[in-house]
Amino acid sequence: MPSTLRKGLVWLLLVLVPALWIGVERMGDARHPAETDAPAEAASLSPITVMQGRLAVLLGGQALEPADPLGTRPMARLAAAMVLARAGQGERALEQIERAQASKPDAPPADLVDAVRAAVRAWPPRGQLATNALTPEQWKVLDAHMGWFAKLARADLEGDAVAVKDVIDGLGWLMILLAIAAIWFVGVGLVGLVLLVVLLSLAIARRIRSGIETSPGMQVILGETFVAWMLTFLVIRVASGWLLDHGDPGTGAMWISMTCTFASLVALLWVRARGVRWRTFADAAGLRWQGGFLRLCWMSATSYACALPCMGLGVAVGLLLSSLMKGRSFQDVSHPVQEMLPGASGGMVVALFAVACVAAPVVEEIAFRGLLYGHVRQETTRWPRVLSIAFAMLFSATVFAAIHPQGVLAVPALAGVSLGFCITREWSGSVYPGMVAHGVHNGILLALNMVLQP
Repeated sequence: MPSTLRKGLVWLLLVLVPALWIGVERMGDARHPAETDAPAEAASLSPITVMQGRLAVLLGGQALEPADPLGTRPMARLAAAMVLARAGQGERALEQIERAQASKPDAPPADLVDAVRAAVRAWPPRGQLATNALTPEQWKVLDAHMGWFAKLARADLEGDAVAVKDVIDGLGWLMILLAIAAIWFVGVGLVGLVLLVVLLSLAIARRIRSGIETSPGMQVILGETFVAWMLTFLVIRVASGWLLDHGDPGTGAMWISMTCTFASLVALLWVRARGVRWRTFADAAGLRWQGGFLRLCWMSATSYACALPCMGLGVAVGLLLSSLMKGRSFQDVSHPVQEMLPGASGGMVVALFAVACVAAPVVEEIAFRGLLYGHVRQETTRWPRVLSIAFAMLFSATVFAAIHPQGVLAVPALAGVSLGFCITREWSGSVYPGMVAHGVHNGILLALNMVLQP
């Protein structure tokens, strides 16, 4: 095949295969409506909703101003109704209940809706009680489905001592943990912002050099191998789907998922099929590290710090999109791993951290920063260097973000994180700093999700 035609085909596949990936994910969601608030799981609260609800109770004011304070999921609207009722906004609370009930076919059970409505209508002014406002059966329904929000209702309506203590103590710890998290993310984010300015200035002054290895013909090999990886991953995922769907969705399934993730790297054998020496490929794909452990540490720290302000900008864009897109809310954004954390056993927690902090960073950095970024950079080496780097970063970051399951509103934030990892890929020529930074980033977010749950 002529080289020009091969290059054109690779570019076409770099667009079509990610689109196929997204289509397969959407088909999976359609086959498993329980993962998207379907009737079978309509009475299950997302842990993200619980965390946001506690934050809304703690902050009040602006946190309750959006039309859907806790998101658009039916259960999130029932939770929002209880928070709004506590804030004295009874009419808005009843509106949230009506909207939840109208969410066909995802509406929560009628007895749960009735129990929440009864609690909202009976919610007393601060400092008063409304004992016996709900029947024992209604309290049983609330306790079974509304979790922390049921405790909030017991504390305010009946003055239940245990519920009052749990709510007050929980909000106190929430305030402390949020303050620590804010100090961390704002502090490291500001350091990352300074680093971004310094690195950009040094790059413009040509005081730092690119670490990207260029080899004739390797750009096509990198692109082909990335396409091979995506197709391999899809085939493995579909093939293992039956086992994961019909088995216990617990610890074993997570270890199977991690095994499948690593197994997708068998696609790297495509390089041998194309007759390329591994050393040549490793140089082009950033799979070699020369610089020692200390250099790896500080470059990984740089990668993580630079990712935070980029992620912050992405979150701001996501919030803007949320305000412009009807029927979508940034509060609905979550990852399946976040949904699994609350109540997970010790073995399950270990498996979740292994998938998020080891398997995903290793495989995704090889694929997206090693193969895809390397391909685009080498394909555009004849462009002005700044334009080549910018295009490679944006293209690889967009594909990386789009295939994640959090949805379109999370794309800007995920792409922002990806940009931070691209910086050290360009600077060092290696994917290893990005791997470490990626693992640390995921680990911190998972740990934060765990400690913020009541």
